[in-house]
Amino acid sequence: MEVRTASADRSIWRDLPEDIFRTHLVLLEERTNAVPAETQVFPLPPDVNDGHRRLISIRDEQRLADSFAFLAAVEQGAQSVAAVCLEERTADDSFALTVRFAAVDAIHESLRQSLSVIRQLLADAATATSAASVTTATIAVGNEEHDNYGENLFRSLIRLHHRRLLARLRSSKWEKPKYLSRTHKKPLWQDFTNLIHRVQFLYTKKEKESRLAVETSIASLANLYEQFEDTPLESEYETLSELVRASYKLCTSQHIRTFACRLGEIGPTPQIRSAVKTLRQVEKIAAYERLARTLVQATRQYSNHFRHLEFAYLSPYASVSTSIGYETWAKTCHVHAEIQLIVFYDSRSANPQNYSLPPRVIGTSKYLCHLCYLFMKIHGHYPPPNTHGRLYDQWTVPDLREFDDPLIEKYRRTLKKIDEVITLQTTEAPLWRLEPMTSRENLLDSTEDP
Repeated sequence: MEVRTASADRSIWRDLPEDIFRTHLVLLEERTNAVPAETQVFPLPPDVNDGHRRLISIRDEQRLADSFAFLAAVEQGAQSVAAVCLEERTADDSFALTVRFAAVDAIHESLRQSLSVIRQLLADAATATSAASVTTATIAVGNEEHDNYGENLFRSLIRLHHRRLLARLRSSKWEKPKYLSRTHKKPLWQDFTNLIHRVQFLYTKKEKESRLAVETSIASLANLYEQFEDTPLESEYETLSELVRASYKLCTSQHIRTFACRLGEIGPTPQIRSAVKTLRQVEKIAAYERLARTLVQATRQYSNHFRHLEFAYLSPYASVSTSIGYETWAKTCHVHAEIQLIVFYDSRSANPQNYSLPPRVIGTSKYLCHLCYLFMKIHGHYPPPNTHGRLYDQWTVPDLREFDDPLIEKYRRTLKKIDEVITLQTTEAPLWRLEPMTSRENLLDSTEDP
């Protein structure tokens, strides 16, 4: 879709020319290494009565939206970052749930077909739950049947994300995309040596038992990762499944969570940063087990919704050229997935023609960039759950002829306030931050298992 179709007098950039806005972005990038804010996670607002009959809590809506976004992000790179909103339907006791996906690039047909298989698995699991009677005997049978759906779902996730998992492992089996062909990083399992070495500095002599438990767990997982490299092709999926589950077991064990907490409290030396990054990478591998658990649990808790589960996809906007950029190679602007969803629902709210409830949150496969965070915060409808703090100046907002007057004014005010924040940040003392990890799964920080 075209990103700029509005006339000059009705443009959202009328009062703040986009080139001036972008010049301010580049100035801030130059003063902060393009990282003007720290990585942050924000609490969700409480459930409130918004006049709609909602059965899905805002916490579960965020968790499920994040899960579906993670599900759709099957490739490396910013172009595959996904965002999701959930549309709940409860009118006249006709329950349904629509998952609406957005990405910078189009979600291609082969991926849609794979997602459709997973959608059907979830709908079937929900139907099985709804059909089970509440007798002791059938509950046991129902649980067993539900476990089978969970296992099938997990295996489908591993197959769908096979290449992404190989990339996270930095495996020799991974075929790098062209843009990474000149990068050379050792396999992830080789980073475990530094991780194990850190353990001895975090435990006293009286904590020998705990120290040994941590060292043994990490060494065992490192060995499993290393052995995977020699796995024959015919058993690769099975071994990869075992590896994911072993990673999940490590990340959810209390002694590893304690170790991770202590590690994070030490001063950020290069060795410590490397160790923390290794743990975060293991979390991303473990997250596929959590994803399966989260979705299967949702089919039980919200079986009436998941029985009528539908997937919908936004068409992405075309990229637009610019002559203003921090990086010499980055001269095309994109509409990030989160912004696509906001614009879609803002435009639809002016002409409501469906029975679905408006979404309250946006789920993402990565943390929000600095500009998406500011846009969501100032826009006011969708609470930003997090940000990695990185600023990408190749960011823009659709400027469309079909926007009505109130929406044009809303976007003008939002962009003006973002520019004011950016301009204020450029007046602060320069602060050179390291590039952050743009996604985290936070299994090590969690106090509960899904």
